[in-house]
Amino acid sequence: MKKRLLLIAGLAASMLAPAWSQDLVLGLSHAKTGRYAGVGVGTEIAVDIAVAEINAAGGINGRKIRIEKFDTGGEAKNAQVAVQKFAEDAKALGVIGPFSSQEAQVGFAAGERLEIVQIPNAASAPGLTKDRKWAFRITEDEGKQFARLLRTMAAKGGVTNKTAAVMYPSDEFVGKALSAWMPNLLEANGWKMVIPAEGFPTNATDLSPHITKLKGNTPGVLAFAGLPDGTAKVMKELRRQGHNSLLIGGQIFADPDIGKILGADGENATYVAWYWWDTNDRTRQFERKFLEEAKKRGVNKSGAHHVDASAYDIVYVLADAMRRSGATGDAAKVKAERTAIRDALRTTNLAGVTGNVCFSKDNDSELPGYIIRIKGGQRTLLDVHPADKCN
Repeated sequence: MKKRLLLIAGLAASMLAPAWSQDLVLGLSHAKTGRYAGVGVGTEIAVDIAVAEINAAGGINGRKIRIEKFDTGGEAKNAQVAVQKFAEDAKALGVIGPFSSQEAQVGFAAGERLEIVQIPNAASAPGLTKDRKWAFRITEDEGKQFARLLRTMAAKGGVTNKTAAVMYPSDEFVGKALSAWMPNLLEANGWKMVIPAEGFPTNATDLSPHITKLKGNTPGVLAFAGLPDGTAKVMKELRRQGHNSLLIGGQIFADPDIGKILGADGENATYVAWYWWDTNDRTRQFERKFLEEAKKRGVNKSGAHHVDASAYDIVYVLADAMRRSGATGDAAKVKAERTAIRDALRTTNLAGVTGNVCFSKDNDSELPGYIIRIKGGQRTLLDVHPADKCN
């Protein structure tokens, strides 16, 4: 009898305990290795911080979030494999990712067929979510942000020589895409191109033939459409040939370590990002936690990249949608719960470290533009463009 009473008491206690019987699974499709590793290394850190915070606060609907991870290596074909594994094997309710624009193009197509939400933290090529039912993103359109940068350059840039050149890695998807419209935006804003957009292979070691095409005609600005590592090679050769052009770049260029990467060649370099670490208490707290966790993992960063800030916000946005839609994580209900989460996302209105997160009719977010300039190797805030309203 005594043993039976103890058993009943134990059952009663377990019924009063927090209900962690069924995890809410999310997939993380990230580029921890490969061509985007320098930019993508912080995504996992930011996601893990957000998940730990949410679970420590009681989880969602009495359940904890669990992340299934897939490193695509930055390869588009792997983004399709990742979303299929998340949807069919892990029974995930949604996906953080894919990472890059090229991966998103492939992954989104698979996500539409599998009917699972995906929200990238880095893919920023124009129009990626248009006409998609299951694709959202918490990034900002590259064209819109570069136009904001050029408006600031006109008002506060300090460049009187209104000539420009564009260089880009010819074998990078995003670089090629940006180079197609950067010259048009520059010319529309009053800059004269001194040469057509000049491409070079990422692994090229001798860039002198490309810089020589300037033929002594130093442009006021050199717009670089690529990742920071490629920028360093370009700027070294540009300076060697005696050009003092000011370096400007879009969001793909917005690495917090750019001052370290470029050294003296990057003084006054100016770029646009959708996150600034010192905006408010929320961003400062996230920045502190990110740097602490990065250090624990042996990742040496000057700060959180804006793609890291987006990864953090995506977890909270998905958590909010799961909470509002009453998600349980029950495998038998996964199809209906994925649909309910998607529908809840369309009415998202949530304060995040990237700003107030909402989605337009095309499932695209509207984020601010922070114009950042390198001074003495450090990031400084030159200008702020507020986010447009979500329609």
